Amino acid sequence: MSGSGLRARKKAKTKSAIQREALRLFDEQGYEATTIEEIVEAVEVSRATFFRYFPTKADIVLHDVGDLLVVQAMRDLPADSHPIDALRLAIHRLFELATEEGLSVNRQREELLRRVPELRARVPGHMAQATPLLATALATRHGRPADDIAVLTLSGAIIGVAIAVWTATADDVSEGFVHRYLSLLDGGLDRLRGELSL
Repeated sequence: MSGSGLRARKKAKTKSAIQREALRLFDEQGYEATTIEEIVEAVEVSRATFFRYFPTKADIVLHDVGDLLVVQAMRDLPADSHPIDALRLAIHRLFELATEEGLSVNRQREELLRRVPELRARVPGHMAQATPLLATALATRHGRPADDIAVLTLSGAIIGVAIAVWTATADDVSEGFVHRYLSLLDGGLDRLRGELSL
């Protein structure tokens, strides 16, 4: 493995450890009551290291490794498939291949995003920030420039569906809410598939 690859893995491991310990503390003490100092102490990193990975406490919960994994999974799927079909399959594969720890982290995050007003208010804007990442993935996949209007339109529409579905399910913290979210997302993407392509 190259030096840059090793560094990237170490960074990802540190970021994951900070998130995991923070979520544990949030679960035990509550989000509002947990301080950055307590998180830093639990992970045994410096404040400078913490802020290198997470500018704010809210960013710990908003950070979703799934965004990048979905994009990576899309790249491995046949280029001649409809982009929305590829996206849907990548999302479902991500959940199917997730470890128990990964699923647990995702559920903790989602519950906090729904229960803590400060976090809940930031979700739509945070989701919208994934638009350039998705646009780049779609452009690469289909041999288009990233600023192609068709690519930008489809990317924005997909993110819009995700935001709409999240907003519609934001009050749901019951058992199985992730599956209900995915089901509604599938339905929204189906409607979009009939209207847009590349």
